[in-house]
Amino acid sequence: MNAREQVRALLAENGWKCNADGRRYVAERINHSFSPRNLRLKKWRHVLKYAEQVGGCRPETSFDYINAQKEIVAAEVFDLYDIPSGLKNPFVVCFSGFMTAHLYTMEAVRFYAKTHGQLLPIYCVGKEGNKGLFKQVFDRTDGLMVQTEAEAYLRPLSLLAPKLWVRLYQRAVEDTDTKGNFSEMYNLAKALGLDEATFLLCSGNFSYDKRLLAEGMLELAKPEYADIKINLAVLHCPMCLNLSVPEGHLSELLLGYVAASLGPMLKDTTPLSTDILPDFTKERYLLPGTEDEDWGCFRELITEYSNMGWPNYQELIYGIDHETAVENIILADLHARSSFSPEGYDEALRADIKKYQEFVGEYKQGTPFLEFLINSPDEGFF
Repeated sequence: MNAREQVRALLAENGWKCNADGRRYVAERINHSFSPRNLRLKKWRHVLKYAEQVGGCRPETSFDYINAQKEIVAAEVFDLYDIPSGLKNPFVVCFSGFMTAHLYTMEAVRFYAKTHGQLLPIYCVGKEGNKGLFKQVFDRTDGLMVQTEAEAYLRPLSLLAPKLWVRLYQRAVEDTDTKGNFSEMYNLAKALGLDEATFLLCSGNFSYDKRLLAEGMLELAKPEYADIKINLAVLHCPMCLNLSVPEGHLSELLLGYVAASLGPMLKDTTPLSTDILPDFTKERYLLPGTEDEDWGCFRELITEYSNMGWPNYQELIYGIDHETAVENIILADLHARSSFSPEGYDEALRADIKKYQEFVGEYKQGTPFLEFLINSPDEGFF
């Protein structure tokens, strides 16, 4: 029995499940070895650039929608290096699983300090890793990428900035039984007694902007959030392919994240309108122009590298039958599992932190942080 045949047999035995438990079921029983596939940047660069165009947003883009107060407001997109002043109680929210997001967060904070002479607060969210793929990484107490996504950002950030500043708002809300990252943002504002807050979403993922806004705008428009006005904005994080972590260069994991960013954009949507209230039983808004993109360009990406996605993306966009879609995901998962290790992630994180410190300077704990940021180089790291 070859590898594909054994995968199908194990899936049939386990009811064609591809959730976290289903993926582990196959991974623990497969007796064929998988290795990362040979990925050529020349082949994938144009796909990734188009993914940034389709899934990312250009700065100064905005989307009008009806918020929880039933007002027409705009979700905005800002340049990482040009965040405006005058925002109401702004926080940079570092999340998404991309292990470059903390570096983009630092760049946003650094240039806001240089431009406006003020220190932006940060908030890290994220309860656990994606679909069980990173269980071996997070099920540790020692290291940098451990325990939860939030903690995996807090530890690297604490090497780049004052530890008390990094963790200040982590004390306000503990991510223990969350309904999602957006409800955690609301919970933070509520815990701090704010009547209005602005959350600047910083994912590190160049292809994730539209999915974030499509889901966040809809979630935070629900009546249960009406007591606090939540303003949403995305900080567009430009593509970077020269870092050490898997998300920072062409890899099985990078392609998996991009597939998972793009795949849901057409799934379970409600029209974006300022005339009628949305259908809150749906998962996200259908943003303008999404249906008109060249989804054929992403067929191989979504069908063969979706190691974090769900089969219905393939079924909806490309008409692939359910069992084949599940099989594709499990095969991508097996290739991805062989492409990283917990120790490798920690080493790569430290290498990227060192590279960043060589560019901006190394912050010494106890020195004035705002002064350090203002005096840092005028050039952007990304």
